[in-house]
Amino acid sequence: IGTGYVGLVSGSCFAETGNTVTCVDIDAAKVERMQKGEIPIYEPHLDVLFERNIRENRLQFTTDLKSAVDSAQIIFLALPTPPGEDGSADLSYVLNVANELGKIITDYKVIVDKSTVPVGTAEKVRNTILKTFNDLNPHPSSLNEFEACFEIVSNPEFLREGAAVEDFMKPDRVVIGTNSERARKIMEQLYLPFVQEESSLIFMDEKSAE
Repeated sequence: IGTGYVGLVSGSCFAETGNTVTCVDIDAAKVERMQKGEIPIYEPHLDVLFERNIRENRLQFTTDLKSAVDSAQIIFLALPTPPGEDGSADLSYVLNVANELGKIITDYKVIVDKSTVPVGTAEKVRNTILKTFNDLNPHPSSLNEFEACFEIVSNPEFLREGAAVEDFMKPDRVVIGTNSERARKIMEQLYLPFVQEESSLIFMDEKSAE
């Protein structure tokens, strides 16, 4: 979710290792351009991955959040978190999407904070999703069942402009914050094709990753 610098690089690179990736954005004109094979940013080598994976039907683009979420096992939040006047990160884009996810998640999802965020964001995302669901379904038993439907993972990005594709495809480390064994196994499977050694996958709790 989000096809800015981080979202588009991440989506194209994940598609390159065989994953089926749907990139979601609210900007319909931008999505239409990408559907036609036009890349909206310049980053060395990104165009090759972008074009190849569109051609192989592993990379697609949509404005329809629900259809993308329904077909996904892992949801990456790659949204802007611009600094406010006091220097703190503006989480409104992230939390607005979390609110939407609370309305549409129906089966197990791993929701990954990829955006640059302050400590405590995973908890805010989780609470926002739960609050939205609870407002729509005010039954304690429903909430308990829904809580088992998703996990929040913190997976900070370390991409340098001008070397983002290389940084993503050959990372010196991948930091994954989760206390869930199920989410850990899914993230491990996703990232193993990118690392030379398993020790490059560094697992910790969400706040430590943040």
